[in-house]
Amino acid sequence: MTGLFDLAIPLSMPVSVIRELVENFDLDLIRRPGKMDMTGEVMDREILVLRGDLETVKAAEKYMFEALDRKIAQWNSDDKEKKYKKFYEEQAAARLKELKENPESVKEWDVTPTQ
Repeated sequence: MTGLFDLAIPLSMPVSVIRELVENFDLDLIRRPGKMDMTGEVMDREILVLRGDLETVKAAEKYMFEALDRKIAQWNSDDKEKKYKKFYEEQAAARLKELKENPESVKEWDVTPTQ
């Protein structure tokens, strides 16, 4: 087969994965009209595709789903949780120390709800 082929980028594909595809493969990132069925009703929408020769498109497709799996594994890891827990505990310890050393400092703390 010769010519150009399109690899449709699934909705919700992380931008970082799309960026990797553009940087690592000789493909053109373009928008094209497409039909989508997300609610049981077919809609016309503009979709992102990577366009290139068949071999490169197939390699990019394989890479895209492998990169997505890596990204999901990264999201599911508890590294960030540990990092933020450590940060929170350090901040809480600093506030307690400040409170013990200067009880009046509480008046300067911003405890406004964020919602």
